[in-house]
Amino acid sequence: MRKILLLTILTVVFINFIYAESSYIISLEKEVLKLVNKKRKEHNLKPLKIDEKLNDIAKKHSKDMIKRNFTSHFTPDGLSPNDRAKKAGFNIKKKEKNGYRIGIGENIYEMQAIAEENGKIRYFLEKTSVVAKKAVDSWMKSEGHRKNMLSPEYKITGIGVAVLKDKKIKITQVFF
Repeated sequence: MRKILLLTILTVVFINFIYAESSYIISLEKEVLKLVNKKRKEHNLKPLKIDEKLNDIAKKHSKDMIKRNFTSHFTPDGLSPNDRAKKAGFNIKKKEKNGYRIGIGENIYEMQAIAEENGKIRYFLEKTSVVAKKAVDSWMKSEGHRKNMLSPEYKITGIGVAVLKDKKIKITQVFF
């Protein structure tokens, strides 16, 4: 009987942990989109709309960066954002008035909140609004990332967040 009770308690704790983490991730992804679109509005640009295929591409890249411990637009295997998009079945070629536009844009961000209490270091997750603001502010200060966010050519986006056990956060946003 004690084993069943202990197993039930552990299951409930595990499920609550998974739900809380996925809820945090979903909230952070929404907050990033909201702030990026706010910046676009400030520059008289239309808001980006979420595309599920791009969301999957962004989520897979964030998870891969967590799993293989890297932060780069290129995977350790040498795959670029365009390579990853094509591999996922996304058509990176778009017909425009004067020909074709080829390729996706990508922004990535990594952070980890650390506090010291009584000489001990503690990692924690900051509020999603704080993390999203830090990511978007960082991208706005980088010429290439800013260009992606504020490009009138981009109409759709995908955002993926992954969180490591030590509360390190990786955010990927892709644009097309």
